[in-house]
Amino acid sequence: MTTWVLHTDVSTDEVNLHLAALEAAGLLGIAEESGQARIYLPRRCADLPLAGRWEQVADLDWNQAWKAGIEPVTVGVVRIVPPWLAGDADAAAVTLVIELVIEPAQAFGTGHHETTTSCLAALQRLDLSGRRVLDVGTGTGVLALAAARLGAGEVVAVDTDPVAVATALGNADRNGLQLDVRPGSIEVAGAQPFDVVAANLDTDTLVSLAAALAARLRNDAVLIAAGVSRPRQGEAVSALQAAGLAVSAHPGREWTLLMGRRAEVTPAG
Repeated sequence: MTTWVLHTDVSTDEVNLHLAALEAAGLLGIAEESGQARIYLPRRCADLPLAGRWEQVADLDWNQAWKAGIEPVTVGVVRIVPPWLAGDADAAAVTLVIELVIEPAQAFGTGHHETTTSCLAALQRLDLSGRRVLDVGTGTGVLALAAARLGAGEVVAVDTDPVAVATALGNADRNGLQLDVRPGSIEVAGAQPFDVVAANLDTDTLVSLAAALAARLRNDAVLIAAGVSRPRQGEAVSALQAAGLAVSAHPGREWTLLMGRRAEVTPAG
């Protein structure tokens, strides 16, 4: 069967934002190499919401091509691998503390995106031993699973997408972990505060949830917020500051990681 491939300049996580349109066009598979996604379709489509270079290939085993495009990702002591590469010889030669097996799926957070890697790095800079952690917008569950493996005492993950909830639960099972994944937004996490809140969300969602995120923090807790595009960094910082947090910004290539803590109030007089 003849297959068309759209070579893009964006990551798989970016492509996943347009899955509805791609599935309507007959999506066969998605692969990623060096941060750039390849989209496999049965025909060339002129009205896709993604730009790139088209290539026609004959008799392609797209399933194998898709798998070949998924590479392991290492962030600090965490290595993220798809199921078919788990425990491979190359991984055994590297001294690592944690390997997470994540099934690439129609959910955000395969580990390749800059926002996911920055959150993983931030989690490793904290002492999570025995801490209570909340992952808002868990996607594949990679941040929640990493927190659990890094020693968190309790991890709660929430997502409004039922596909993400099912994916996160499946990935927890693959890693031999029990994960409390709840369908819904931050309100389903309950009223009890957390020591660490991770929120890898788009800028609009982060701004709209700023007060709710701050309300879930203990007095000495930390918020890790990603998914903020650099041009909108100021808007996100202002929203979190208005919610009572002291915020530090850590710009990356295209995205900014925000770290928030409850601002100390100086007594009057």
